[in-house]
Amino acid sequence: MERKEVAKAVSQGGVYLSHELVSPVSSTLLADVHFQDAEASQLLTAALREHFQAEQKGDKYLPVFFMVGATSSTGDALGPFIGWFLKRKGFTGEYLGDLNEPVHATNIKEKVNEAWLKAMKRNKFPYIIAVDAAVGRPGRITLNRGPLKPGAGMGKTLPQVGSVHIMGGTAHFPFMIWFTGLDQTVAMAEVIADGLLAFYQEYESGQLRRTEAPPHTGSA
Repeated sequence: MERKEVAKAVSQGGVYLSHELVSPVSSTLLADVHFQDAEASQLLTAALREHFQAEQKGDKYLPVFFMVGATSSTGDALGPFIGWFLKRKGFTGEYLGDLNEPVHATNIKEKVNEAWLKAMKRNKFPYIIAVDAAVGRPGRITLNRGPLKPGAGMGKTLPQVGSVHIMGGTAHFPFMIWFTGLDQTVAMAEVIADGLLAFYQEYESGQLRRTEAPPHTGSA
């Protein structure tokens, strides 16, 4: 990232929303739910479980939750609030991004490296699940294949991160992130945090791990 871009990010409060949260029909979409749905957390957990198992990651990979967002606006604070909820609810796994230490434009590259180090200390590869606020469809939470592209909704280019990513729609238009109701942001953050917690509990219990198939010898 160029120095001029960093300076501009700081002057704008470091706000970087993910790409626009458009309506589904996408090959990358794994789940799409409204945060007020009574089963939103369970649906998110189920989608994460199914994709993790489909990719057959097994014991070699450790889920690391990576919440992106600045605390300078109510809409972009979704990620930091998720981290805050994880800590408050006693999460014992690895995560980055909360109200005390948010992940934002000026430190995201450093934090990606930190995510790798956290997993490597446990002798694992990181299975990074990135989370960010998004422009469009307020209240909707989506789980998507592939990496998060932070800042794309604001026309910015930042390091991509994640094996999968979660987006929470917090505003119809970029400028409206400053006026997002804090109650919506906090409620959505808790729903996502609960989904992540349940997913990690299944991982720790061994429910998500598949026995790797023996190598094919070529014999009939």
